[in-house]
Amino acid sequence: MNMKFCLPQVPGRGAGLGNELIPWARAFVASTVLNARLLPPAFGLNRRRYWRHFATPRYDWAKQRALRAVLPVVEFDERAFLDHGGDCLSAAIREHAELHGLHERKYFVWKTQGMWGGYHHLLEAREFVRATLYQSRYAARNQLTLQARLDPDKITIGMHVRLGDFAPANGEADYRNRFNVSLPTEWYARIANRIREQLGSQVQFLIVSDGTPEQIAAIAKPIDAITTHDIPDADCSDLLALSDCDLLVCSVSSYSAWAAFLSSAPYLWFGPNLNLHPEGTYSIWGHEPEQKKTTGATARAIAKYVKCKEHWRGRGTAVGMDADLPLALFDDIMEASARRSCASDLVTYGVVPARKAGA
Repeated sequence: MNMKFCLPQVPGRGAGLGNELIPWARAFVASTVLNARLLPPAFGLNRRRYWRHFATPRYDWAKQRALRAVLPVVEFDERAFLDHGGDCLSAAIREHAELHGLHERKYFVWKTQGMWGGYHHLLEAREFVRATLYQSRYAARNQLTLQARLDPDKITIGMHVRLGDFAPANGEADYRNRFNVSLPTEWYARIANRIREQLGSQVQFLIVSDGTPEQIAAIAKPIDAITTHDIPDADCSDLLALSDCDLLVCSVSSYSAWAAFLSSAPYLWFGPNLNLHPEGTYSIWGHEPEQKKTTGATARAIAKYVKCKEHWRGRGTAVGMDADLPLALFDDIMEASARRSCASDLVTYGVVPARKAGA
């Protein structure tokens, strides 16, 4: 019997899905490196009832508490990650395991908690997270329901409007480097208007929100947006739906960040939230004290930008309150939509241009 466990933990009992996924993804990488059993978070304690989605026991927290009481616990925190390279997660875990002799041990609990590290260090767990979301109890059913509402021939613009448990900031300056604040609804409305002006009837809008229909009416009604308010148990399916859009308009939340991370399409981020660097770049990360002590991923990205900024193309776009969208963004949206079109995909009865020999 395998008595080596990898345990993700999130402090508190009301963490959102995006917060729960971060240490879970980290623990997945560790379970692979250490040949250990991966445990899901203790969803039985979470007031949002995620245990229903992932078929975990209501009293999973009791089992996890018992394991931590009877087995030796080794914690992998941000300091350990940075001390062992701070770049590739599996490599850092492997070095940390060698330091603590975990490869020779027959039983232990490897524990990780917290939202540190950003999404760069979770690249190795990206497909694990997507698969886990899709295999959750309600996701496939809900996705079919939503697909029946969307026109497959139109460009889909996804908007994540987080309102319910987020408070607005006092002004633009107060958004800087802050998560878990609700964005002005007029920002979303202006972006939708700019897109409609440029692309017209080619687009359809999907709004995912924890707000009420009345709270998002000012955004949704003018653009005849499709919503998922009436689809029950949509936490996982909404996240997957946002990741599948041709353009994603993010809220300042880990949920939106996951949607962008799981996607390959362009996305928009609220400009006043971003961190400005002297080199003339914006970033979500890179201002944290621990990251400033190391040559972290953001620092390396800035150095790369300085070397080839003339040809730089970013996937995320910073958008201010004026909702001024660069024209190049619309080319990216059209390209993302074209890749998804059945008409241009051979295996879905699509066609491609015939080429003459040597052309």
